Parts: sequence; C-alpha cells; structure tokens
Amino acid sequence: CHAASNDNIVLSLFSQGGSVFSPSLVQTPAASRRQAIGLARELGCVNSDLIDEGLMVACLRSTPVHKLNAAQTKLLAVSGPFQSWSPVQGSVSESTSFHRVDLLLGTSEHDGLISRARRIKDFEALQGRADGKTAFYEALSRSLGGASGNELLKEAATWFYSLDHNPSAAGYNLFSRALNNATRDQFIICPSVQMARHWAASGANVFLYHQPASTDISVPLDVQLMFGVPLQPISSQRFTSSDRRLSLAAMTYISSFTRTGNPNPSRVWMDSVLPRWQPVSTSDAPPTYLELSPALQHRQGLRQNSCSFWSQLGTRLTSQTGYSVKRLEDEQISNFSLY
Repeated sequence: CHAASNDNIVLSLFSQGGSVFSPSLVQTPAASRRQAIGLARELGCVNSDLIDEGLMVACLRSTPVHKLNAAQTKLLAVSGPFQSWSPVQGSVSESTSFHRVDLLLGTSEHDGLISRARRIKDFEALQGRADGKTAFYEALSRSLGGASGNELLKEAATWFYSLDHNPSAAGYNLFSRALNNATRDQFIICPSVQMARHWAASGANVFLYHQPASTDISVPLDVQLMFGVPLQPISSQRFTSSDRRLSLAAMTYISSFTRTGNPNPSRVWMDSVLPRWQPVSTSDAPPTYLELSPALQHRQGLRQNSCSFWSQLGTRLTSQTGYSVKRLEDEQISNFSLY
C-alpha cells in the first residue's frame, strides 16, 4: 500500500493485493486476548488456567525475537489467516471528517493465501514438523467459515468451490487450486472490489485493475510490472518484449496517478499510444476494471458471482439458522458459477 500526501493529508492511495474490507483486517479485543494467551502458552509464559496478564506480558517482552517469530509462525500455520496479528477494533482513532482520496488498487490471479504462506510452510518443515502442510490446509479450510468459524458458511463454500476431493494426488491438486481460489476471493479480490465501490460512492476517483492467470511461469507479477522489474538491465533478459512493454505502460499509469490522482497522462492522450484507464463508476453496475495483460482491455464484473456468494449469501448464512446446502440448491443458488 502506497500513499501520496501533502501537509499530512493523504491525497491518493495505491493498494495492491489488499483492502480495508478484508475480513482479517482487525480483530475483537476478546480474539486479541485469546491470541496473546495462545502465544504465551506456546512459549511457556502461561502454565495454568489462572493467568496473571502482567506477568504474561513481561514474559513475552523478555522472550528473544527469534523465539517469538518461530512461535507466531507456528500458530499462523496451524490456525489460519484469522490468527494473523492485526489491530484491535477501536484501537485506531477514527477521524470525524472524510478527506476525498483518489484510489488505485488491484489484484492478481497469481496472488493467494497459499502462495503467500509458502515460506510459512517451508519454515515449519525446517522445524521438523512434517505435518505442518496438512495443518496449514486444514486451517485455511476452517477460515472459509469466517472469523466465527460458521460451519454452515464453510459447508456452503465447500459446495460452491467444489472443495470435496478424492484422496488421489490429482484430487489433492484440484482441492489445492479450489481452496486457493476460495480464499483469494474471500480475503483479497472481493474485499478489493468492495473497497473500489465504496470509495467511488464517496465521490473519489477510483481505478481498479486485475492481473489474469497465465500458464507461463515467467510472467512477472503485478508488483514487478508496476516497479519496472522487466525493464531493469540485470533482469530484462528473463522477460519477453511484451512483458517489457506492459511494464512500461504500468509504470506510466502509476507515475501519472502518483502526481495527479489520475493514471491517464493527460486529457488528450491518444488511446493508440496507451488505452485510457476508465474509472469505477458510482452506478450499481459491476465495476469496470483494467485487465493487466498485454492487450490492456477493460472488463466488468471481476469475480462477480463469487463475490456475490461472499457478500450476499455469506452474510445471509451467518445471520440466519435453519439453512442447509440442499435448501440453497433448491433456491437456485446453483445459478452461480465460478467464472
């Protein structure tokens, strides 16, 4: 996340792979306390059910940083994304006035909680915990039920993303890809779309992009494109001429947005040179986004059906009882598709 400011007032915001609407952005005081106690137990700072919080905090503060890091990593691996260390609700002061902030944000199909946590899994393996990978996938699966671990929501997500799999290697690979899609939608893409719509409704200029999936493993990530990695002499030979042109276009957009709050270099800029990036509108129509690929085409409805599942059905399932996946099917929920 990058911000351009003037006189301590943020004028524009550039965000990649995240959103203020992420379900794991903040946590409740009770969840924060449970998390701290869990860490203290892991480090031996708490040995009974009677907890002296003063002694517990003193013990945690005196623990060497490498031991803290190892314990936090282990808990994150076995507990999932809701175990991440995030601010407590109400701990950050809320301004009573809203400053109009132009926003450019985006996501990538190559990004996901599984790829982000690869180093966590590797760390667990180095610690001799061979079952860390299994525990990690189990924790990710539990996170589909939200922060409260709603079993009905988890069951519906399992059905929606076809997460049931056979025990074969091929079945496990299908499960891994489906779980990556589900958690990417839940924690990254859908919160980003929600943030784009919310900011646009407030009157700010909002520009949304998405990098589609590619079978070419050498394709640069969105962050590499934005910061010119394919253009650097030391790495340029690893990328194609198409990658380098796309990186130059991305850098031009970002440079203009940083200076003016608009990624389009000028009002008279010719589309034949660089396509004009259309902003997200305030209408109820699915948000327009720029596809970060060599064609630089505009599209609408990024993961629309999947995001409808999380924002509409997910809310309904967690707020009401008496539903089942069979009942949802009977209500024609099967009209939703992943693509």
